[in-house]
Amino acid sequence: MTDPQFQYEIQNGVVDPAKDMYPGAGHEWFSIQHWISVQQAGVSATVMPLDAPLATFGDINRGEWPTEFGHRVGNIFSYVMNNYWHTNYRAAQGGRFHFRYVITSATRTDAAALSRMGWEESTPLEQDQIRSQDKALDLPRPLNGDEASFLTIDDPNLLLDTWKPAEDGKGTILRFIDLGAEPRSVTIHTPLLSISKILLQMLSNGIRSRLCRRMYTLSKSWFGHTKFLRFV
Repeated sequence: MTDPQFQYEIQNGVVDPAKDMYPGAGHEWFSIQHWISVQQAGVSATVMPLDAPLATFGDINRGEWPTEFGHRVGNIFSYVMNNYWHTNYRAAQGGRFHFRYVITSATRTDAAALSRMGWEESTPLEQDQIRSQDKALDLPRPLNGDEASFLTIDDPNLLLDTWKPAEDGKGTILRFIDLGAEPRSVTIHTPLLSISKILLQMLSNGIRSRLCRRMYTLSKSWFGHTKFLRFV
């Protein structure tokens, strides 16, 4: 690609370095959360560096300190190790190392789909074998023995990132990352919990407004925005 659009995911969003960065910002090194994508003329190519989050775009780092991102060709360089800082450090590193990458393509860059893939690849499904002797008593249980979930979300673009006890001891805090881009309603179902109220919070302990039970309405939504719910 000779005139591509670069995009890459950061912790809570997506950045186009040609548009979203101030003049004088760091335009040589880029720290990647899950993916880097280039697109041009109906073609999009994406690299997911699962073990090496440092990258440069267009060219290697030549120490030129550009004040703007400027025009760059569609090259992506992943730095598995950074040996540029040689003061008091060895300029070379040896040994055997293993670095994983996922490469995919499409007709356009779909940020939400790429972020879902990135989360799936970096945190794959974990499994454990449950044996009958692990349970001391054979009590009736509300979950289906063949297939069930402790918590379900009917929107794949809403990611449950954290579930922890509230610091003030009142209920639990659920932290969601919204990978979607449109206002919508999302249903969160918890078959095993008896919930008296759900509170929408701006921060993990700052109450903002009360919501109806088991229904979370996204009145505002933008990619990567973090939302907190308190279950009481």
